[in-house]
Amino acid sequence: MLLMVLSALLCNSLTAQHLHRVNNNTDFDADFTTLQAAVTAASDNDTIYVEGSAMEYEGATINKPLTIVGPGFFLSENPETQANNTSATIDSEIIFTSGSEGSTIMGCEFEFGTYLTISVSDISVIRNILYQVEFTDNSNNIVITQNYIDGHINAGLGDISNTIISNNIIKGAIYAQSTSGPLIVSSNVCWTTSWTYPIDCHNASIQNNILINDYSNIRTNTGNTISYNILASDGTDVNGNQFNVDMNLVFADFDGSLELSTDGKWDLKDGSPALDAGSGGVDCGAFGGSTPYILSGVPNLPHIYEADVPASATSDSGLQVSIKVKSGE
Repeated sequence: MLLMVLSALLCNSLTAQHLHRVNNNTDFDADFTTLQAAVTAASDNDTIYVEGSAMEYEGATINKPLTIVGPGFFLSENPETQANNTSATIDSEIIFTSGSEGSTIMGCEFEFGTYLTISVSDISVIRNILYQVEFTDNSNNIVITQNYIDGHINAGLGDISNTIISNNIIKGAIYAQSTSGPLIVSSNVCWTTSWTYPIDCHNASIQNNILINDYSNIRTNTGNTISYNILASDGTDVNGNQFNVDMNLVFADFDGSLELSTDGKWDLKDGSPALDAGSGGVDCGAFGGSTPYILSGVPNLPHIYEADVPASATSDSGLQVSIKVKSGE
């Protein structure tokens, strides 16, 4: 049931009544220059496009159901992302508060140290670069998928249930000890240098993840089912879990010698022990399963990834423009 909900969210996340543009560059004729102004003016179920800019955007308090869409991140590192490879960077906290149930945020880049805070239910966090996701109250029906996360997912201040955390690349930990369940923690790449357990949850199905540190493990807590994970740490192989795995054999560019993109390096290399090693024969890690990680978090809507626009035109030939468009995935 949770996977059906996730699929529906990914397919329908851009359904809206009205569209609003936010751009803080003075030479752009956008609807708003700040995200908070757009949120205040928007109606329920509207979509707000936060366009790429060299200047950072202030955060906002979201108090109505909205879809917030940025262009993605690491746009210059991966091919065929956006013709304009400038991201939309958020430099202060975004808070989903009472009234925002049903909202989605995708394609945005949060500055290091900037929190995304959730205090309600029915929120989808998809294809962003985040520092930390913080829960401050009891929440259910949460989806956190296909994100690159520099810090932690921390549900230590609230009980979360009926939640999916999948296909993320997480440099910190997933901490959800106050979990009434069910909780699915699947197909993530996790590591942390500050917490002993990169995955520390209760009442969770924990499978198809890759934990890259040789000292860390998945904490065995009440109600957990732990299976088909790939771990660098010591342990005895059981329930499909593989321990003592050399991560140089797992990832496309674990040591960085190939200079692949910041997120592309975590794809699996040919012959990886994580290939077909997950439940049902899927690949382990962020790029496996039914909702694989998308490089650069490019939103699932049509976008121009290449544009050739001449600087001048003539009355005889006109302006010959060539663009290449993807339908989104």
